[in-house]
Amino acid sequence: MKNKFLLATFSLVLFACSSTSNTNVSAETKNEVLAKPDTVQIKKSVSNDSASKVSQIPTSYKNIVFPEFKYNTPDPLTYRVEISDSITGYIVEDSSLPLASFKVIFKEATVPKSAKEIAVKDLLSGMFRRGGSLKNSIQTIDDSLEFISASISGGLSSRSSSFSVSALSRDFKQTAYLAKEIFTSPAFDSTSLEIQKAATITNFERRYDTPAAVLSALKTKVNYASSPRLYDATSEEYRQVSRKDLIEFGKGKFNPTRVIFAFAGNISKDSVVDFLKKYFADWNISPNKNPDSAETLKLLHTPGIYAVERPVTQANISMNQPFLKRPHPDYYPAAVASFILGGGGFSSRLTTRIRSDEGLAYSVYSTVGNSYFDSTLTTIALQTKAEQTGFALKLIEEEILKLAKEGPTEEELLLAKKTLIESLPSLFATSEDIAYNFAEDEFIGKKANHYTEYIQEIESVSKEQVQAMISKYFAPEKMTISIVGPAVAWKDLPNVKIIPLDSLEIRP
Repeated sequence: MKNKFLLATFSLVLFACSSTSNTNVSAETKNEVLAKPDTVQIKKSVSNDSASKVSQIPTSYKNIVFPEFKYNTPDPLTYRVEISDSITGYIVEDSSLPLASFKVIFKEATVPKSAKEIAVKDLLSGMFRRGGSLKNSIQTIDDSLEFISASISGGLSSRSSSFSVSALSRDFKQTAYLAKEIFTSPAFDSTSLEIQKAATITNFERRYDTPAAVLSALKTKVNYASSPRLYDATSEEYRQVSRKDLIEFGKGKFNPTRVIFAFAGNISKDSVVDFLKKYFADWNISPNKNPDSAETLKLLHTPGIYAVERPVTQANISMNQPFLKRPHPDYYPAAVASFILGGGGFSSRLTTRIRSDEGLAYSVYSTVGNSYFDSTLTTIALQTKAEQTGFALKLIEEEILKLAKEGPTEEELLLAKKTLIESLPSLFATSEDIAYNFAEDEFIGKKANHYTEYIQEIESVSKEQVQAMISKYFAPEKMTISIVGPAVAWKDLPNVKIIPLDSLEIRP
């Protein structure tokens, strides 16, 4: 009986408090809410303070007001250091985690000059890391790295060689020296080579298993002139590669004639500088007496429709036109134009027309190439039901011509600029991003004030420039159209040139 009385009393008190609270809020806020229908106002009591603080919650996301975007990109000169005249880089201290990451870029080209060297080069890149060193076997190296939760990777490309190290900061020096050992005194273990060859041959023989892979090969075939940088090997050529071939072709690689490095982690800048001076001082490798040169890729100018027949239900399409090599004054207005045409996701014209309005594709987009070494391509790409290929291409052409004639709306132009500029922080989200991006920028030749100029260039793009870029670099009559799919995809298209699957390789 006593418990029931207490429960009833407690419930009555709660009801009284609740009623009082609701009455106060209603009485004081009802008129204010009605007076400002775009917001809901909540009155918050502040203890020991008779004043009230009122926060406003928008009733729609459209009513949310954001502060003006202001972002200053990191200054590369803040992090840049010189170890010697030929060894420079970027050091970003970060004490948030006990980690360290390190990347070294060697400015040297590796370009095969014969059919045999194609296969050797493809295998060599991975064999530096997978073939052990003259001091330690690959098993010992792997066990050592696993024990300290560290990683080492690296390889060769047409214009550079590089390796990367990731470890706990306490194990950084040990791991960096192990990387040095791997890439300056490789063993190219014969057993590891056979494993690498088997994996490479399997990948080669399955290279056209997906329509996307076929489309990539077709796009390269019809847009680029033959070049040693694009050569393909065969399964038999991979099988014939020996350890001796790797040793001969790998001479002089990872040579510190010109080095750009990046470091980020929980070690002081001064300590890293002292370490790197010792690290590179006794770099034991003989320079290549006949260094390779990576020639610039040449574009073909062969507009038309090219197709590879494959038994799939979707047509995989890439539309391309020769573009430019950076730096070039057209790059920034072309980037804005591409964003409006198809690069801006659901805000772009191609996505609105092809996906949202007509339901012809899950993804359709446009891009502009971005290289400081080679002339590139503009691209429009999509997948669509094979029978709808002609209709989809017709709609794309209509949108291109409309944008070239009328230009973008003020809202489209503003959104494109805003999005491109406000994407800059993503390049510098972590200390590793900062160091690695600045090292890559120096390698390709970007100026120290590149990102400041980027903002200025994007902001200055006009409606007329967008029209001009669309007309110049997305002209339907100047495009090569590559299609991979069933024959029904191009049955109504004129002058389609069929490319056999076994003719896609580019050979010496």
